[in-house]
Amino acid sequence: MDGLNSKRRETLDTVAAQNGCTNSYYGGTLGDKGVLIWCIDWTSLAPHKAFMDSPAYPAFLKNLQPIMGSVEIIHMSKLDVAGAIAKGNGETKGGVMEVATFFDVEDVFFEGVEKFKSAMHKLHAEKKIAGFLGVIDSGEVIEKIAKNKEAKEEEKGRALVLMIGWESKEAHMAFRETKQFADSIVYLRKGTSGADMFHVAFKNA
Repeated sequence: MDGLNSKRRETLDTVAAQNGCTNSYYGGTLGDKGVLIWCIDWTSLAPHKAFMDSPAYPAFLKNLQPIMGSVEIIHMSKLDVAGAIAKGNGETKGGVMEVATFFDVEDVFFEGVEKFKSAMHKLHAEKKIAGFLGVIDSGEVIEKIAKNKEAKEEEKGRALVLMIGWESKEAHMAFRETKQFADSIVYLRKGTSGADMFHVAFKNA
């Protein structure tokens, strides 16, 4: 194992050893080289904050420096990444997660998200959406954030992350061309200023 991979493994193992960490998953975004998404499941926010305040944290950050230029940390309710990985591994193509972050969300948007998820599950049960893994989950971001990374604190607002499991990025993009997509996406149009979306093939850490 070379030095870079050794530091990567040490970083993953350090987090896995923390009290309150139950699992973690990571993967690079497809089509955007150099961006890594690392999802860590904690029993609650408190254990992660305790880790950040612990004597082990400075050394942990030092190990990260050679393998990444910058980092952004957000917290949200637990999402079913494990379910998507499990179902994706059951397919010959593996599996990817569509990850969409919606900004400046209002209460009406949360209602729309639930309607969107119900519409997707109903459509899949009736007609089988090609390439859809049957996993769709969402969670509100605890911190206030903004699409513009340079935004001032007062310009930040509520955000929500939506994750959908697909057999492949191509399967998702093909679904976006269908009438079923056009009929379903209307639920996500109201009560948000916009979204960032990417695809990532997660694997267990």
